[in-house]
Amino acid sequence: MAQLAPLFEGSDEIIFAGDIWQEKEHRSERPARMFSELRELVGAQGIFLRGNHDPGMEQGIAWLAGKSVLVTHGDAVFRDATPWSREMSHHRKAVEEIVSRYDGEDAQACSDRARDIALTIKPLPLPKLPVPFNFLATALWPPSRTLEMFRVWSTMGEECLRFLERVSPESRVVICGHFHRAGSWEREGRVAINTGSFMRTSRPWCVDIDDEWVTAREVTFFDGWKAGKVKGRWIVKES
Repeated sequence: MAQLAPLFEGSDEIIFAGDIWQEKEHRSERPARMFSELRELVGAQGIFLRGNHDPGMEQGIAWLAGKSVLVTHGDAVFRDATPWSREMSHHRKAVEEIVSRYDGEDAQACSDRARDIALTIKPLPLPKLPVPFNFLATALWPPSRTLEMFRVWSTMGEECLRFLERVSPESRVVICGHFHRAGSWEREGRVAINTGSFMRTSRPWCVDIDDEWVTAREVTFFDGWKAGKVKGRWIVKES
C-alpha cells in the first residue's frame, strides 16, 4: 500500500471516487484488510466516496472549489446505476421500483438512488470455468450485456456532461470513475473527467484541484505509483 504514497504528496485532501474496495466480496478478508491499510495510509486527509462495489460508505458526493467541481462515482450518472451489470436482468423490477421513488434531479439524490440499487443487486457467482475464462464468459453472455457495455463505453462522456448540466448547472467540472476508461470530454464550457480503473493493466488518471486549475495526469506504476504526463488542464471558474 505504501507504493501509493507518491500520488498523495502535497495534497490537503485526497478524494477517492468510489469502488475503493470490494465491500460485497465475502470470500476472503483481503479486500477489507487492504481498505483498512489505505485508510491508515491517508489518515485524516482521506475522503472516501461510495460506489456500486462499496455502497455502505457514508458519503456519495463531494463539492470542491466553491461547487465549481463535483466528484462522485459514475453510477449516479445513470438512472439504473449500472445498466450493463450481469445481475441487472435478475433485479430489473426492483431497480425500476427504486428509480420510481426518486423524483428529484440533484446530485445527492442521484447518488442515493445509485446506493439503493447497489444494495439491492446481489452478486452472482462466476461460472465454474478456469480464470480468466469465467470472467470472459460473463462479459460476452448474454449478448445484450455486451451491446450495453459498448453503448456505455462510447457515450459515457456525453452522459456525464448531460448529468452535470442536469443536476448542477452552475458547476463546471464533474469527476468520476465507474467506467474503467480514463478520458475527458468538453462541451459548452463544461468538462467531464473519468479517472479510469486503478489496476496495473489499466492507465488511470489522477486529478489535482486548486482554486484556479483542474489538472488531470496519467498515473504510472514504475518505481511506485506516480502522477506523470499531463492529460488535460482546465480553469476552474470562468472570469
